[in-house]
Amino acid sequence: MVRGRVNEMRWQQEADRQARMRSGQNLVRLRLGIWRFFLLTNLVVHIIKESPMFRKLLPLVSLLGFAAMTPAFAAGDGVAGAVYAMSNASAGNQVLVYDRSADGFLSLANTYPTGGLGSGGQPPLDPADALGSQGSLVLSGDGRWLFAANAGSNEISVFRANRSQLVLTDKVSSGGLFPSSVAQHKNLVYVLNAGGDGNITGFTFDRNGRMRPLPGSTRALGAGGTNPPFFLFSPAQVGFTPRGDKLVVVIKGMFTPQPTHRILVYDIDDNGLPSANPVTTLSPTTLSFGFVFDGRDRLIIAEPFGTSGAPGPERGAMSSYEINGDGTLTSTTVSEPNFQTATCWAAITGNGHFVYATNNGSGTISGYRIAQDGTLQPLDAHGITASTDLAPVDLAITRNGRFLYNVNAGSGTISMFRINGPDGSLTSLGSVPGLPIDDGAAGIAAQ
Repeated sequence: MVRGRVNEMRWQQEADRQARMRSGQNLVRLRLGIWRFFLLTNLVVHIIKESPMFRKLLPLVSLLGFAAMTPAFAAGDGVAGAVYAMSNASAGNQVLVYDRSADGFLSLANTYPTGGLGSGGQPPLDPADALGSQGSLVLSGDGRWLFAANAGSNEISVFRANRSQLVLTDKVSSGGLFPSSVAQHKNLVYVLNAGGDGNITGFTFDRNGRMRPLPGSTRALGAGGTNPPFFLFSPAQVGFTPRGDKLVVVIKGMFTPQPTHRILVYDIDDNGLPSANPVTTLSPTTLSFGFVFDGRDRLIIAEPFGTSGAPGPERGAMSSYEINGDGTLTSTTVSEPNFQTATCWAAITGNGHFVYATNNGSGTISGYRIAQDGTLQPLDAHGITASTDLAPVDLAITRNGRFLYNVNAGSGTISMFRINGPDGSLTSLGSVPGLPIDDGAAGIAAQ
């Protein structure tokens, strides 16, 4: 059943055309009434779910297809780095480690249990976006430590990272329900617990890879959600500003009588504690999701539906903000569109020149150039900088800024791209299998 690249591209184009024609009809059949009908994978997902035999064979098909389409990563190529991805499996969470060659190709090297449980992707969760967050798998600033969120067991695991070798050094309670995002700055770690009302909880982190709860650090978020959370009505991410003096939290609030999309900014004091109350920026029409910071502490946020205020196709966008000293935000770019569907996760190059976002409903990546004043300029007029496999979620860029990788939750693969420095364009290097197929895979980090 291995298909050639040409046939695959033709199938993709035909699926895209048919999806646009049927979008109105599919909307009413959409699970939980959101965006899965926008996925270009309707046919494949149907086959997988209806045919157990096909599902069993699909990993083999993926492996054979990869071998046919992608140059092999031979031992002689040498190992230049590593990429880490998370299974998020409910029966036992795992971190998959891929060796990275000097030319960007990946090869699965090892698999390490976290000792905790993932969320999986079964109802009421959506397997195309099971965690509804960014930052569930995070490398420390120095690249020596890897933090993994175990949403199913309410724990955080810590690994010592030496390229493809990981050593589990600690596993602690997250301090709440459904941990889905982790942020680290020096010896501080903050966890976003997205279940129920949600909270952030802080920890200190020592040189032996041990985490200790930071007394007085927990702050309730009042998200008013459920456990497990509904992915469009839950906290999305926690992150330190590059200087580490502020902590940012994004909360999604779709489908309430009055939408409560919020961006929270906490001051961090000398003891590592957040201010008692955050500075809150409300947005009744713009749902924010994953975010990154540029080198000047500016905040860049992915927006699944731009300023439309409701789910729909081809409404994705990105915005940027200056974070003022008092925690208020000043817009520098307001919802710059990319004409893609469900723009949710973001990654930025180390030099701060380019930012990229995955579009979960379109199976694409949109790139933007970051101007000196912080404004965002699309790299491509149509918004498609590259195409991925099925249901792309988290993405990561290597420390040298040369390669970008993203998890595809629908196909259980990682897409590989070379970043072309002068213009930020992406060159596809194919994809590698190994992750669960259509069952909630999430989280990636690279070095």
